Amino acid sequence: TIKKMAESEEEVDVLVQRVVKDINNAFKKNPNIDEIGLIPCPEARYNRSPIVLVENKLGVESWCVKFLLPYVHNKLLLFRQRKQWLDRDDQEYFYDVQPSQNISVAALIDITCTLLLLNPDFTTAWNVRKELVQCGALNPEKDLYLGKLALTKFPKSPETWIHRRWVLQRVLQECCPQGAGCKEQGEADRPAQAERLQRVLQEEMKVCSEAAGRYPSNYNAWSHRIWVLQHLAKGNIKVLSVHFGRVSLT
Repeated sequence: TIKKMAESEEEVDVLVQRVVKDINNAFKKNPNIDEIGLIPCPEARYNRSPIVLVENKLGVESWCVKFLLPYVHNKLLLFRQRKQWLDRDDQEYFYDVQPSQNISVAALIDITCTLLLLNPDFTTAWNVRKELVQCGALNPEKDLYLGKLALTKFPKSPETWIHRRWVLQRVLQECCPQGAGCKEQGEADRPAQAERLQRVLQEEMKVCSEAAGRYPSNYNAWSHRIWVLQHLAKGNIKVLSVHFGRVSLT
């Protein structure tokens, strides 16, 4: 049984690797997952995966969290302590002084994803994902998507909101590089970048509204909404009128 399977450290590793893989496979099977949650289940009743995917909802049976969270947490801390780095000529692996301890970028993305879905206020995991975004190994929009899912379970998570602002600033810089000026961007790139920024802005306002709806008086969500309007909307009347509804702008 799974309970017996998790008695030794090696067996726990096998169990957790399976669960992390199941979470990753769930996202591959359904890229439109829009909510996560814990399923109350004190112990494994069947020898089956504790990851449950129903339509666009992803559930994790609670019994496995006591194995899963410490494992991914320690795995990530070990990675940081060994000061593994990314060889920019080979963006598939982070290298260690001990070749046997090399970790693939894909595995690192999966580990941080699993950890942050369970504990989105673990700053180290968000910092690792910042590095992955900076080196081009992780798409900023995919990182925003992870944060959006974490907020469906933890709508007040301060570290998630802080990280989102960093990612959004990154997107803004990519759409309108500092020093070059938006007007100096190539004509061919300008419409695509404007569309991308508009899409990100609309999605962000939706995330703010949903998080505010999940938790009354959600200060973090409302503060983030103001920040988004100030930095991404830039006083755009159309955006303001859409998101503030029937408020007269005249």
